[in-house]
Amino acid sequence: MDWHPFTPSTIGRVSAALGVCAVGAFAAASVQALPLTSFKDQGVDHIFGSYAPRGDCAKEPRVTIDEKGMTFRANGREVKPPRVEYALTYMGQRYDGIMSVFFPFPVSNNDFGRVLMFVNYDEKPGVIRFEPDLAPGQRPDPFHASFTGGGLFTLCQGSAPAGTPAPPQPEVAVAVQGTPAEWNNLVSLVGKYPGSYAKDNIDLFEKGAVAAALKSRMGPKMAALRKNLSVVSPLQRAGNYFYLSGNAPHQGGEEQAYVMIDPARREVQVGLWERGKLTVYPPATGRRMPVAPEIKTMLDNSPPETAVPLPGTPWEIVPVQGRAPIAYVSAAGSPNIESLSLYCEGGKPFMAMLLNKPARDNALTMTWNFSGRLVNIPLRRANAGGTQWIGSLTGTQLIPLVMQQSGTVMLRINGRLEGEASLVNSAAVLRTTLRGCARLSFNAMKDNWSGREDSNLRPLPPEDSALPG
Repeated sequence: MDWHPFTPSTIGRVSAALGVCAVGAFAAASVQALPLTSFKDQGVDHIFGSYAPRGDCAKEPRVTIDEKGMTFRANGREVKPPRVEYALTYMGQRYDGIMSVFFPFPVSNNDFGRVLMFVNYDEKPGVIRFEPDLAPGQRPDPFHASFTGGGLFTLCQGSAPAGTPAPPQPEVAVAVQGTPAEWNNLVSLVGKYPGSYAKDNIDLFEKGAVAAALKSRMGPKMAALRKNLSVVSPLQRAGNYFYLSGNAPHQGGEEQAYVMIDPARREVQVGLWERGKLTVYPPATGRRMPVAPEIKTMLDNSPPETAVPLPGTPWEIVPVQGRAPIAYVSAAGSPNIESLSLYCEGGKPFMAMLLNKPARDNALTMTWNFSGRLVNIPLRRANAGGTQWIGSLTGTQLIPLVMQQSGTVMLRINGRLEGEASLVNSAAVLRTTLRGCARLSFNAMKDNWSGREDSNLRPLPPEDSALPG
C-alpha cells in the first residue's frame, strides 16, 4: 500500500513544522511507569508505614507499605496487589520534589487501573491522597471508592519501621534582596539563581536594565514568564550570550520558558510555553539570537511554535478526492507529533501519524493512554523523510475507545510522553469516515471486548449504530 492519508490541505497545515531543524531520532525512551512486585531495595523505604484518614489505623480504610509491597484494607476486605506501577516521571522529567505517584491497582500491562496514589502529597511527608482516574460517567469500584473518597491519609504513629530514613524536609525560605541584572554585571552573576529566596540571588524581574528590557518586551505576558520560571536554572553563559530556563511547578513541557540575554546589543529574547505551545519573543529588531546548546536541547524536546495548545481541537473529517474521507485530529502540546489520522483502506482500519521532525527508526510504537488503559499501535515508516508513519488497527481496541471515551487521550512514542489529543467529536467523525470498515471494525470490537467484565466501560453500541455503512 503506497497511499497515505495526507491530503494537500492537511500537509499545508503543517508545512511550517517541516522547516524545523532536523534533529536525530527521538531521545532514548525514558521509563514512564515501573512495575514493582516488591519494594525491597527500590529506594522507597522512607514511605514505609501504615496510613489512614486522620492517622487512625484502628479504623478502615487504611494502607500499609512495606518491603513486600502495598496492602489495602477497607469494607472488611484485604487486597494485596501482586504488583503496582511506580509512575517515575508522572510529575515531569525535571521534578525533584518528595512526592511519589503510583497506580496501585493495575489491571494488566496495558491498563494501569482507575486509581492514582500520591505519596507525600503536596510535598508533605507522611501524607497520601488517592484520586480516581475515571472518564466522565464511569463508575468507581466500591473498594477503590473507599480510598479515593477517604480524603487525606496520614502516617499512623509508630507504624514506620525503626531506622526508616526520614524524607528530605523542605527548607524554610527567607526572602533576600537580589542583585539587579545589568548589562555590565552578568559575568559576575553566572551560577546564581533568580528569585527572592535564593542565596546571592539575581533580581531579574523588578530592578535593573535586564528586568526593564523584559518588561518592555513581554508586556502583559510578564506574569506568565515569572510563573513559568518558578523552578529555574542558574544564569549560564554561552559565548557572548547569557541564558536560563525553567518551568512552572510540576508543569515541565507545558508551562515553561527560557530567557536569552545579549549584553553587547542590550537585547533579550524569550521563549514562552503556554498550554504546551511555544511563542518566541525575539528582540525588537526581529533578529533572533542563536540559542545555547542547552536551550536547543530544550527546544528539541518540547512542543514547537507550530504546536496546537492543550487541550487540543475537535476531530475533523478531511475529504480525499476519489476515496473515503479520513478522520483527523491534531496532537496538542506534543514535541514531535503533528497530527493523527484514522482511515479505511481495503476494508481494514489504519492509523497514520505525521511528525513535525524526522525520526530515524524504521519502526515505532505509538501509544494511546485512555486514563490508564493503553493501546499500543506498531507503526512503520511511510516516507523517506521519516515524518509519516502508518500502522494497522485490526485487532486493537483503539476505535471503540476513541468513540466511547471523552475528554482527552494522552499520547506516547516508544514510551515517551507526547502531549495529548482531544476526543471531542470523535464518535461522529469515525461513524462517517470508517463506513468502509464498519462490519470488520464492529467484529473486532466484539471479539476484543466479549466476555470482559468492566463496570467502568459503557456497553458497545448496537451493531447498526456503531459504524453505520
